[in-house]
Amino acid sequence: MPSNLLQFKPRVVETPYILICTKCGEENEGTANFCSHCGKALRPQLRSTRQQYAPLTKHTKVPLKTMTEIIAMEHSLQGTKRRRLAYRNLVLFRLGCNVGLRGGDLVQLKAGQFVGTDGSPKDTVYVIEQKTGKGRELKISDEVAAMVAQYTDDMHLASEDFLFGSQKGGCLTRKTLNDDIIVPAAVRLGWNPLLYGSHTMRKTYAYRFYTQAQHLSQERGYRALSMLCKELGHSNEAITLCYIGIEAEEIKEICNLSAKDYDWAVMQALRDELGED
Repeated sequence: MPSNLLQFKPRVVETPYILICTKCGEENEGTANFCSHCGKALRPQLRSTRQQYAPLTKHTKVPLKTMTEIIAMEHSLQGTKRRRLAYRNLVLFRLGCNVGLRGGDLVQLKAGQFVGTDGSPKDTVYVIEQKTGKGRELKISDEVAAMVAQYTDDMHLASEDFLFGSQKGGCLTRKTLNDDIIVPAAVRLGWNPLLYGSHTMRKTYAYRFYTQAQHLSQERGYRALSMLCKELGHSNEAITLCYIGIEAEEIKEICNLSAKDYDWAVMQALRDELGED
């Protein structure tokens, strides 16, 4: 892992701690084994980490604001020994950060939505959002479209297959994406696991969309904010800015995050190791 990722170290605090139930979202004492509200077993492998990081307050998920954070998460997502799963998780994360879908919609995507019958990548994908029932047209960059097309070929996916299949069959669930993929990756980096989850990718997409436009010109920033407000279903632009965690002083420090900045060698290395599983 790059040396500049060493800055992500655990931060120990001296306040009381809680566990957030992944089923009902309610708070529980840090020593509890089961949720006192719905009875769900609290995840033992995350208990010590959540106790270490989570003060007695609820947190909203946050975006990854810098390329350093994005690359750190990508390296952590490769923590599984199964290279096939590491490859799947990396493609899922990159796609999620580039299309801004909710986790439940992301795991429902199928190979045929991204690749034509002749194997060529598509630059436009149409989806129906589960939460709103509304249709949404996704514009896919050339780099990301090529990445997904290569992934479907490497994984030998038919057009009707889910892009991100589960080992048990069918597609991943949003809960699995959150609890078994994104949160453990944050834990391995020493990040507060309550701040990251399946929604992190959607917020990262929104943050990048706005900040890249704002970096080019203030007028483009205004237009991008208006588009995001409509795309995310917010009632006003102030809510959108709060949603993506923008503060006035941050605008001066915006960096241009492009798909071209990704470490594509990591993707190639995973592809080369697929045959070893």
